[in-house]
Amino acid sequence: MREKADSDLVRRQNRLLLLEALRQNGPLARVELGRHTGLSPASITSISSQLIADGILEQVEAPALQPEMLHRRGRPLTQIDISGKSAHVVAVKLSIDGIELALADGRGDIVARHTARTSTYEADPKAFGRLVAEEIGALLARIRIAARRVARISIAVQGVADSQTGTVVWSPAFRLRNIAVSGAIKERLGIACSIANDANMIAEGLISTRQVQPRETTAVVFIGYGVGMGLIINGQVYHGPRGAAAEFGHMNHMPDGPLCRCGRRGCVEAYAADYSLLRWASGEAATRPPSVSSIPEAELRALEAAAARGEAPAREAYAKAGEALGFGFARIISILTPSRIILTGPGTRAMALISPHLERALAAGVVEELRRNVEIEVIPTDTDMIIKGTISQALRSVDREIFAYGPLQQRGRELENIA
Repeated sequence: MREKADSDLVRRQNRLLLLEALRQNGPLARVELGRHTGLSPASITSISSQLIADGILEQVEAPALQPEMLHRRGRPLTQIDISGKSAHVVAVKLSIDGIELALADGRGDIVARHTARTSTYEADPKAFGRLVAEEIGALLARIRIAARRVARISIAVQGVADSQTGTVVWSPAFRLRNIAVSGAIKERLGIACSIANDANMIAEGLISTRQVQPRETTAVVFIGYGVGMGLIINGQVYHGPRGAAAEFGHMNHMPDGPLCRCGRRGCVEAYAADYSLLRWASGEAATRPPSVSSIPEAELRALEAAAARGEAPAREAYAKAGEALGFGFARIISILTPSRIILTGPGTRAMALISPHLERALAAGVVEELRRNVEIEVIPTDTDMIIKGTISQALRSVDREIFAYGPLQQRGRELENIA
């Protein structure tokens, strides 16, 4: 029995190696799969054939003008790719007054989207999960996809999410705390569901789009409607034991500073988020409570224009933001010495105004010997990267929990028998 158990484990690990290589690199020939996984040609042939028979992979014709094929003779190489028909996943982004849904196929291509406007701030903690489940069910019904074809639902939310309990512990999108989400969705739709911080999902998206390299340690900092961080260690997003790791935005920058949306004072976010910038520019940062509504883009662009014209209150707002970010980065570098710190999000439009103050604070906060080995760069992304990352995270969970064992239908029956 032990030999059989060991054999099954090796089989699952090898299937997962192939799936990971294809997720990371796209379609590959068998010989290329061997180079990426380290598996023998015989193992590649056997495992890929079984995955094709399971409907998880499919053979595709290689592009005719692929550079490595220009000097080859004979028939073009056949490539292997993940089949779009292997399963579906649903990505959900929860934000202030909005629920955004995206249905993706097994390859990660989005096949349907829907956005529902709802007053999240006053949501009933016990009913909100059912509301999200109803929106997902309506989307599936509209495009005639059966729930059994959906392998996983993954949710991204601004704030603190507890991955073990499936709750939103705290988010600026909600007035109350501990909003139950995942359990209600699973109970209503019968689909496995997980929840994570949206900045972590941006980091997942950068990995899936190959903007972060394997084995790289990188801090991905989002600035916009809030300030968040996704921490990538050795090429993997670090979520922590309960999914609430790397809360950079709610790290204290200044004791007894301006009030943050989280209810505490002096957080980095209270200096660098969009609502914070407007408060500083108004001269009311110390007394004005944070806005609970999303900030119109027009107001932020007007603030950027005012600062560019040299108006002192607006320039001071960006100086405060840069200082808070710079000292925060100094702490990250002192603890982790990442190879890169990536800034992303709509707030990066104003980096010309922020950067001088960020650099000064960084120089004052960490010794040059540590600072000089860290590359700080801006990668402009829109908030759709949250959806991309959430899809990627869902699919990799499907690979690990389902496809490493067998096709979706077979694994579903096994799990039902265990239950």
